[in-house]
Amino acid sequence: MGSQQHCFGYDGRMADTSTLITCTEFADQGAIVRVTSHKLHEHESALLIAEMKAYLDASDRNLIAADFEQVEFISSAALGAMVTMNTELAKRGGRLVMLNLSDDAMQVIKLTKLDKLIPIAKDLNGAQKTLLK
Repeated sequence: MGSQQHCFGYDGRMADTSTLITCTEFADQGAIVRVTSHKLHEHESALLIAEMKAYLDASDRNLIAADFEQVEFISSAALGAMVTMNTELAKRGGRLVMLNLSDDAMQVIKLTKLDKLIPIAKDLNGAQKTLLK
């Protein structure tokens, strides 16, 4: 497992502190992107997409484990952001796995069948195994 790094801000410059994510790199192309906001409304979802895309562009990582352990509320816009990131990663030959989702978020994901599009892992080990297979 790599060391934690500051991620790139939504304007593409290295940020001293990212508003929404921290990143830890693993393997050749893998990264754990931890979402640090407790609530992901529409505004935060747009920033999340921008920060994740900036990180992908700067790092060339394309196997992403999006960790939502600190997130208490996920809006439909945030779920849409994950679909956008999944599409972006697929264009780059990569994959996205979501993990540590709240029970409420999991209910919405299962209801919308988003789990058929984006793999869901219970923990980091499961996410890494899914990404590296």
